[in-house]
Amino acid sequence: MKPLNNSAYLAEFIRYGRLQSVKIIDTHTHMGGIYGCALPVSDIGGCIKLMGEQNIESIWCSAHADLFSVNKNNINAETKTILADYPLRVKGYYTFNPNRKEAYLRGIGEILTNKNFIGLKFLPNYHNIALDGEGYAEALEFADRHGLIVLSHTWGDKPHNSIKEVVNVLKRYKNLTFIMGHSAPGDLDGAIEAARKHPNVYLDLCDIHRHAGIVEKMVKSVGAERVLFGTDLPWYDPNYCIGSVLCAWITDADREKIFYQNAQNLLKTIKRAGNGTN
Repeated sequence: MKPLNNSAYLAEFIRYGRLQSVKIIDTHTHMGGIYGCALPVSDIGGCIKLMGEQNIESIWCSAHADLFSVNKNNINAETKTILADYPLRVKGYYTFNPNRKEAYLRGIGEILTNKNFIGLKFLPNYHNIALDGEGYAEALEFADRHGLIVLSHTWGDKPHNSIKEVVNVLKRYKNLTFIMGHSAPGDLDGAIEAARKHPNVYLDLCDIHRHAGIVEKMVKSVGAERVLFGTDLPWYDPNYCIGSVLCAWITDADREKIFYQNAQNLLKTIKRAGNGTN
């Protein structure tokens, strides 16, 4: 099979069925089953096997159970178990549900004491609370104070997490790193404009990578340095997502940044100062 472009990495993938010479960090994943959905692979063991097959060094994860759990005494328990079992392969997002913010704020200091937590995960549209409202304010202040990563679901035509709310947050908090989960499908131009104006925001390929020309558009608009690789694992097979980057008309240097370097650099920015309390 002849490669579609002149990428040495694409040729390598076609020959061996995996990237041999470039490691991958997947910055947007979930683990575990979810009600009403049939996922071919959902358990962490199966996902670790997929990671090995595709040379994915590590994943950044918020477990499904923690995103949607209503057990107030079991906050982020699934993610913490995964971090304990696979400390070298998984970094965790502390899921924050503003509908029960007092309970979540009581435990938020664990992000500072558990070195495998890297920041927070928000689902504003799912939790029906505006990203730029009071519900998220204390969590965002905490992330800003400690230079943490915030991965928030964004969607161009959905309430609570549109680009309008994102921009309001970016104007207020300049010390945190904000990842626009999915890069606001339906308003990618707005997401790109936000990335141009705010140096602490990153575009996320998760889910939106499946649209033709998206990778090239992001790289051309904001530079490969501001684009992160994400798969939504276990919702997508990593092969599909890797292929979208390999087949894009960008340079191999750009691919190295998207697959690994950008995420690795972000890990170095996280501050662990503080006594573990909010």
